[in-house]
Amino acid sequence: MSVHRELSKVFAATTRKCAVPLTYTREELTPFQAFCRRTIWPAFMKFYKAPIERWDNAFLTRYMRERGMMYDDHMRPQEPIVERALELLPPDLMQARYRRLMRVAFVEWTKTHLPYEMQNYDPYIPYMAPYIEEAKFQIQEEEELLGFHPWDRKLWKGGVTGLGDFTDGGQISNIGANRILMHGHPEYHDMGERR
Repeated sequence: MSVHRELSKVFAATTRKCAVPLTYTREELTPFQAFCRRTIWPAFMKFYKAPIERWDNAFLTRYMRERGMMYDDHMRPQEPIVERALELLPPDLMQARYRRLMRVAFVEWTKTHLPYEMQNYDPYIPYMAPYIEEAKFQIQEEEELLGFHPWDRKLWKGGVTGLGDFTDGGQISNIGANRILMHGHPEYHDMGERR
């Protein structure tokens, strides 16, 4: 028996006794709030918010169609779930995704347009959806079994820092190390005093 486990049991028992039972009460609206919800909010949604969202969706759809992209290509690969899903992708889907992204970069750099046969008619087909679900299950299982959370992972892989430099003796890390060795750590010096 560990002391930590016994203390946890004691704390759990005492917090259950001290906890206030949860009661749900309906929020009473003031007359002004009721008026706003009844008249102003629907008009705001109908004449301002909904047209902007429709325009934004149409713009994004046109952007992706003209460049031959899929909506799942817009996901940031640095997100933990997307990163895991990209590791689970089969090689043919990974290669198709890479080619689409390179084609988009080329089209934007050269300021040209794709021919109609290469443009994507329906960019909203979620080709990564099953892999994202599998990645969610894997991450949840790791959290439950290992106590691993996505924020415990490294911010970079393969010994490369966020600056694109190798940690073990690259130029940027050497410059920082040499500056600290030659001049001392910058936090210990007065801001007005430069060495």
